[in-house]
Amino acid sequence: ASAATCTVNISAGGNLQTAIDNAKLGDTICLQAGATFTGTFILKKKTTGAGWITIRTSTPDAQFIQPGTRVSPSNASLMPKLKSIANMDGLPVFKTEFGAHHYRLIGLEIVPPTTVETVNLSPSYTYQSYGLIWFGTAYETAFSDLPNNLIIDRSYIHGWPDQEVRRGVNLNSASAAVIDSYISEIHQLYSDTQAIGGWSGSGPFKIYNNYLESSGENVLFGGGRPSIVGNVTSDVEFRKNHISKPLSWKSGGSSFGGNKWLVKTPFEMKSVKRLWVEGNVFDTHWEGVHSGHMISLWPTRPQSGEWAVVEDIIIENNIIKDTAAAISLAGTGLPAPDNGLNRVLIRNNLIYDMGGSWGGSGGAFRGYTATNDVRIEHNTLINEGANRFLDLECGKISTIPPFNTP
Repeated sequence: ASAATCTVNISAGGNLQTAIDNAKLGDTICLQAGATFTGTFILKKKTTGAGWITIRTSTPDAQFIQPGTRVSPSNASLMPKLKSIANMDGLPVFKTEFGAHHYRLIGLEIVPPTTVETVNLSPSYTYQSYGLIWFGTAYETAFSDLPNNLIIDRSYIHGWPDQEVRRGVNLNSASAAVIDSYISEIHQLYSDTQAIGGWSGSGPFKIYNNYLESSGENVLFGGGRPSIVGNVTSDVEFRKNHISKPLSWKSGGSSFGGNKWLVKTPFEMKSVKRLWVEGNVFDTHWEGVHSGHMISLWPTRPQSGEWAVVEDIIIENNIIKDTAAAISLAGTGLPAPDNGLNRVLIRNNLIYDMGGSWGGSGGAFRGYTATNDVRIEHNTLINEGANRFLDLECGKISTIPPFNTP
């Protein structure tokens, strides 16, 4: 960022929403690093100009984290802080108009208000954020209404340790990416939470080289009723990420911080087509509300009569460790090929340190109800104690060709 590359420079006290309203495609809005900007900022649909509208830190490129490197909390001083409003609405920092497109957010710290700022809202009300970034509202009823071409790049998105936040990023849009970013402290006491989650977006999505932390599902697609009939999130690249839960959330552990956040499956797919899960590290997960599997492929019909599928999935070259169990799979219980879980390839993954103090059964793979064409090939399990490699519940997996174990 420099005087030559910034179309608009906004210092502390400046009006970001006015800058967004006045921007045209191709403009760059630079926000003063270290300054705080409070509000719900609406990304508007633009029809003039060409290229992307960039909203970014004023820190020059040469002094900032380079593309391809994941940011961390230690980089926050190089970023402006964007904070949602301290009221009972729980609204995000960024949300999109119907059809908004070509926005790129670079080098931003995005947070809810602090507990101190919300403590006096109401004697009977505890503040919660319903999400820090909303790409899509989940009320779009036509594919043409979905916001699209949206990128979160090298940004630090987080809640506070003592506060309830439902989601870091809502991906209910068309084409979008989250890259080189750090999402943490996403948790609630009685509700599901996600670092990244969506149920009404079409994709494609690129989620690459991020740290993702949430008490519920760190990443979830599906599970809710899509607003566009027949819409299934499709073409998702999920690569080189680190998915984890801190031990301060583990009740009964020596590091427990005192809040019994609702703990669920870190990576859960309920409605998705064509998903590539490659080169990630999944660690630190214990038995909570569910059986303790790190990854779950479970197609779910959100409403009676509505279809959801999980199909054409590749899970390869990942590390899965420090967990109660590894991967669970289930169809809908209907005969193949209409069972909902179709064409899954799980290969070349390293799995170790299961069960024990993490709870659960310690099974590497568990199949519950009928699936169609599941292949488990060349995975390495470092077996500890009574951990099982495979538990199929009487052959309800319909197709598993021969596989190799060490």
